[in-house]
Amino acid sequence: SQPFANLVFTDTFLTDLGGPRSAFNAAERKKFIKALQLLDADERHPSLGVHQLTGDRRGQWAARADAELRLTFERLPGGRKLLLSCTHHYA
Repeated sequence: SQPFANLVFTDTFLTDLGGPRSAFNAAERKKFIKALQLLDADERHPSLGVHQLTGDRRGQWAARADAELRLTFERLPGGRKLLLSCTHHYA
């Protein structure tokens, strides 16, 4: 199977993660990649802490890459996920 078979990446997500103006260092990017692998394989993995967002972000979900790093996504049909953003938590 291909890597990230169940994940769809927005341009914004990819630019934030690894673009020239990325706010993340190599170690942080590595943590995001690991979280994406887990999210693709089993979103119920305890380390991800997947939870639904509220308010103006209703319909979006968040997962942890570590204590400080978050990624957000929307659910698509067939169990796929649209990756929206990767951020420092509460940034």
